[in-house]
Amino acid sequence: MHIDAIRAFIRRGNFFVTDHALTEGFKDGISVADMLRVIQIGNIIQQYPDRNRCLIYGRNADAIPVHVVADFSARRTVDIVTTYIPQRDQWIRSQIRKKRKR
Repeated sequence: MHIDAIRAFIRRGNFFVTDHALTEGFKDGISVADMLRVIQIGNIIQQYPDRNRCLIYGRNADAIPVHVVADFSARRTVDIVTTYIPQRDQWIRSQIRKKRKR
């Protein structure tokens, strides 16, 4: 799914924030408003077509990097399934996943 389609669902209010997203967001100080902001201004940095999901990167109002995973398998809504602040040891500029050392 393209980011513009996801944004259209959000603008129309056709979205659901899962309990998991609320819990994980709360741990990192990410509000629902932050999640929605990231979707509205961010970019898709990874697609998971087999799961009908994507990873969106953006920054909250305080310019802190935030990741949001959106699921669009329902086709009529977008589910925000999780959100978190990317760890520097796992991401380059919060947008490129680092390769794991073996």
